[in-house]
Amino acid sequence: MTDVTFRAATASDAAALSAIYNFYVETSTVTFDLDSWSVDDMIHKIDSVEALGMPFIVAELDGDIVGYGYLSTWREKCAYETTMENTLYLREDSRGLGIGGRLLDELLERGQRAGVREVIAVIANTTDATPSISLHERNGFVRVGEMRNVGNKFDRWLGIVMLQKSLA
Repeated sequence: MTDVTFRAATASDAAALSAIYNFYVETSTVTFDLDSWSVDDMIHKIDSVEALGMPFIVAELDGDIVGYGYLSTWREKCAYETTMENTLYLREDSRGLGIGGRLLDELLERGQRAGVREVIAVIANTTDATPSISLHERNGFVRVGEMRNVGNKFDRWLGIVMLQKSLA
């Protein structure tokens, strides 16, 4: 595999990023979103993450965007200001190539430089999300909780697992 590179996301990436995300919205239970995101929705997300001073990065393989990740607010209360939730998505044809682990490592490194102390991963507790749970556990996240039947998608009640990693 040619080297994967990482860089900050920009508004010009929004079409590619929303296409990656919308694949999962439309075909899987890894996200509980029911409606696809527009390019403007993704631009808003990039801008809001940037306004927090948190990383929103894209992964490129041979100059082609193959994934993205960002850190965003875990809870709105001020006491949580150094605890962030992570989000990672890979283009479907880029899964299983080792990109996800490298993307997560890069995201956490940038998060640590931005002052993040704790990172929370909230992942669907479904078969299609098992690779994401495994990826996080391999990268030092510890399972800290589980909630059952908190979302409904494709006429199924779905749960989540919560994992945490300390960057302190």
